[in-house]
Amino acid sequence: MENKIVITGAPGTGKTTIINQLKSLGYSCSNEISREIIAEQIATGGDILPWKDLTVFSNSVFSLRKAQYINASTESLHFFDRSMIDVIAYLKADNLKVSNQFFEDCKKFRYNNTVFYTPIWEKIYHKDLQRQESLSSAKKIEKFILTTYKSFGYSLVEIPKQSTKQRVDFILS
Repeated sequence: MENKIVITGAPGTGKTTIINQLKSLGYSCSNEISREIIAEQIATGGDILPWKDLTVFSNSVFSLRKAQYINASTESLHFFDRSMIDVIAYLKADNLKVSNQFFEDCKKFRYNNTVFYTPIWEKIYHKDLQRQESLSSAKKIEKFILTTYKSFGYSLVEIPKQSTKQRVDFILS
């Protein structure tokens, strides 16, 4: 548990860039599942998309994030680009029902108590094919992410708005 470290935050705040930098330094990391599912669904004309059916999409994301957790090494640091808890936050932000199993799994599969989050940073925020949330929607999501992690007893540490190298150095320190 103590080696499983989450980097979370609203969409478009630099999480994946940080994860990619950590990978380049040789750290074990899990990619952001949501973007992978969205890209694959768009490419194949699929319907498992958050803007078509957030509940179905969330079930898929949660299952894959749980598998990431289970399969991650416990021998050394492993960084996650979001966690199962983010799924609950997104569902809450859209005022959708959250499966009791999601809550149970999030209680059972614990990450390091310190969770790093990337705050809203308007300078770097942009929409793309997989990220379709407006900046105001991203701000709303951020609030739900922070309160949901806190509700599970995690301590949140804000990553400063600095260069990617400085952000990674901050996390590693």
